[in-house]
Amino acid sequence: MTGTTLRIVLAASLWAISSPALAQRAQGEPGCLALTQPDRLQDLTPEGDLNLASGRLAKLSGIRLPDEPPHRDMALSWLRARIDRSLRVEASSGTPDRWNRVSVRIRLSEEPAAPDWSRTLVEAGLAIVDPGIDEVFCQPELLPLEAFARERRLGVWADDRYKPLDVSQPERLRDRAGRFVLVEGRIRSIGERTQRTYLNFGGLWAEDFTIIIPRKTWKRMSDRGMGAEALKGRRIRARGILQPWQGTAFSIVIPEMIERLEGDRLPR
Repeated sequence: MTGTTLRIVLAASLWAISSPALAQRAQGEPGCLALTQPDRLQDLTPEGDLNLASGRLAKLSGIRLPDEPPHRDMALSWLRARIDRSLRVEASSGTPDRWNRVSVRIRLSEEPAAPDWSRTLVEAGLAIVDPGIDEVFCQPELLPLEAFARERRLGVWADDRYKPLDVSQPERLRDRAGRFVLVEGRIRSIGERTQRTYLNFGGLWAEDFTIIIPRKTWKRMSDRGMGAEALKGRRIRARGILQPWQGTAFSIVIPEMIERLEGDRLPR
């Protein structure tokens, strides 16, 4: 085992030790239960989705590919190199998305002990973790693996376009509107309304960044100890598709789209 591989394994192991409840919950979620079947990658669509020989259109679970070259080209090239290989495909039991794609975890049949493709691409910095891409985030262990790749500036993380944006830089945020981004900042205030909750990162509502959380998601977060009391004044990292809305904003549809970061909270 190489030094790099050992550090990656340790990162995932430390995450599992520090977050056993989260790992257990992901494994037990109904949408994560799946049946593994043999299949074959027939080709890729222009969008990077997987056409399987079984006739299914698939996407890799929990991740999105880079949206710009050269890293997108590298990820697609990695996938194309596996066309016509025999696979073990674990398909989510959730419903297909609006493009009729099923969410899958894939391993080569001849390498059953090898990591699934989502994990491999994340470790190489050729994919970004997107918990909200599925109904249920079944691979929370991808987050520390992404953090390790980001720390080592692998793949996309060597490019400033993909690094987490600071919420105190509104011009940079506006420049990335319409893109999937990571942002980091401290929650200054929280507005709880009937249908949605607003996490505010500044005092100028027309300029500053805001996270919008639907009522159902906010309840799930509160049930997990991530309600207003736990988040106010906290530095977080969040991810989503940035939109121009009273400054900039994005919506959180699943609790794992927010990570609490280390650091002191604001004084009360």
